[in-house]
Amino acid sequence: MKILDLWCSLKKIKTERSDECFCEPETPRFFIDFKKRNEVVSVVNKCFPSVLGEISGHADKICEHTFNLLGSGDVYLGETINWHCDFKTGYCWDPKQQYGRIKIPYGKADIKVPWELSRFQHLTILGYAYWLSGDEKYTKEFIGQINSWIENNPPRRGVNWTCTMDVAIRACNWIAGYHFFKNSFEIAPKFLDRFLDSLYKHGKHIMANLEGSMRLTTNHYLSNIVGLIYLGMMFSKLKEARKWREFGFKELIKEMERQVYSDGCDFEASTCYHRLVLELFFFATLLIVINDKEFKGENYSEIAEKTFGRIYTEKLYKMFEVVLHLLKPNGQMPQIGDNDSGQLVNLYYREVLDMRYLLALGAVFFKEPKWKIKEFFKSNEEILEVLITYGKNGIQVWNSLEWNSIENIGSKAFINAGWYVMRNNKDYCLISCGPNGENGLGGHCHNDKLSFELNMNGHDIIVDPGTYVYTALPEARNRFRSTARHNTVLIDGKEQNKINKHNIFKMGNGSHSRCLKFETGKDTDIFVGEYYGYKHFLSQVIHQREIKFHKKEKKLEIIDRFKGKGKHDLEWNFVLSPHLSKDIEIHSEELAFYKEFASYSSEYGKIEKTKKITSRLNATIPLEVKIFIKSM
Repeated sequence: MKILDLWCSLKKIKTERSDECFCEPETPRFFIDFKKRNEVVSVVNKCFPSVLGEISGHADKICEHTFNLLGSGDVYLGETINWHCDFKTGYCWDPKQQYGRIKIPYGKADIKVPWELSRFQHLTILGYAYWLSGDEKYTKEFIGQINSWIENNPPRRGVNWTCTMDVAIRACNWIAGYHFFKNSFEIAPKFLDRFLDSLYKHGKHIMANLEGSMRLTTNHYLSNIVGLIYLGMMFSKLKEARKWREFGFKELIKEMERQVYSDGCDFEASTCYHRLVLELFFFATLLIVINDKEFKGENYSEIAEKTFGRIYTEKLYKMFEVVLHLLKPNGQMPQIGDNDSGQLVNLYYREVLDMRYLLALGAVFFKEPKWKIKEFFKSNEEILEVLITYGKNGIQVWNSLEWNSIENIGSKAFINAGWYVMRNNKDYCLISCGPNGENGLGGHCHNDKLSFELNMNGHDIIVDPGTYVYTALPEARNRFRSTARHNTVLIDGKEQNKINKHNIFKMGNGSHSRCLKFETGKDTDIFVGEYYGYKHFLSQVIHQREIKFHKKEKKLEIIDRFKGKGKHDLEWNFVLSPHLSKDIEIHSEELAFYKEFASYSSEYGKIEKTKKITSRLNATIPLEVKIFIKSM
């Protein structure tokens, strides 16, 4: 008898509504089954031998309490982890403080650091190392960290209960992590009792602290309901938990309609939050699909359509399709809007902007060969997430799909989000010309209208500066989302949207941009867009930007037109990739360019020096300026 079954036969959990056992004799599937451990290990040894050392190396660091979170680099947290500290600054929150009274110390510490650590996204790597090695030291570390966290984080007390989103993500990762270790003899009934009791309290807390309103729900609320689905599946014999699952299922369908545009883009005006939201929808959907009685091992999308409906499933498909078109030729996600490095799960350690794994997961789920891009997946190591998520069956589905090429990914307009992609093989340009997102709140948008990213020959040339931080450094947060930091034109020193210094998750909604033209051709793609925000200032200026993507010449032509009257200060900025190996050619008959130092952030908490090309001009408008950019 399994230890979990033994525990269920001996222990009843009493609540105000039931005295049912937490779990069924046949527990629900949580992705790949422990029974198939030997099968998975065999596949890893045969097809992924290079990752064995990497996984054990990462897992050993976890056992040593050495973590790299939110751009920190490897940091040793001591023999006993303090779950209430921002280990970057040393600032600690009172573990006895009621969760609703916890304050964010703006400018002094980053509350995301203890939240991120307490998400326990490292458990997947720890569990996989256990599967591959059979070394019980990983089980003991799993037990030790869970016990430590529970002991030092009583319900409703401390920083790690303040954000329901993080409570939910922690629950998901605890559940997923547990299923790697559940058959270990180290998992004793006493630990299991404590662990399941805490998970149950997580569910109660989530239901009592949902993050949403009739007016607006975002990725926070979506995380809440995904957590409830996981918990509802885990405690499938508990009446209250079944209600969590039913509620989560219904809300998941509603949120697909509310938070995802008809073009498949997340509505928060951020390419990186699109990744987070896609993960939330995908893993919750997958969990429900694989527990359906009609699931036969590979018919994922068919069960999804039967269970969630055609509209929901088609939107999920479109979300993966967005990733296909947004990914640059180097497999990196361009940065539009905020990037807080957020994920539901961390299946394997990759660079934050490396999101190729999403295409691999989607290709297997939908059996879609056009997402299997040979330039993105040159080795088996690059599809490890397929094995971790689906097991051997997933690898078989992947291998059955025909290869596609980056040459076949065409230019694409995502009209609802305002993201316009120009492509030609390994040359790429993405233009931002959309709404502020979140129904006008603009919590994760930047002042980046008519800004763009440019990648030529698979190398980043001009990049978005990123996000860097949130509450830890409010002034830096606002600088990174300012107009002057983006690859557009700053007029009279005014922000495109008013930045609220007292609310770093709100952006004025006075900026309205519109695409007037998007045409794609064999030799040239053309975008024309206008930004109207300056009409509301004394400037009374309309900025029109035309971008011509000359494919054969590998050249970008920018025509900036300014409508209005009078003299105005105009400032052009183009942020260069810090990894630019060759110089670029940029010239204009109307402007003189020079280089200045700038900052770039590829992930939350990380900043590095780079350079920008800039030009300033005091001129009378109407005015037209032409700029040509070419990689040397």
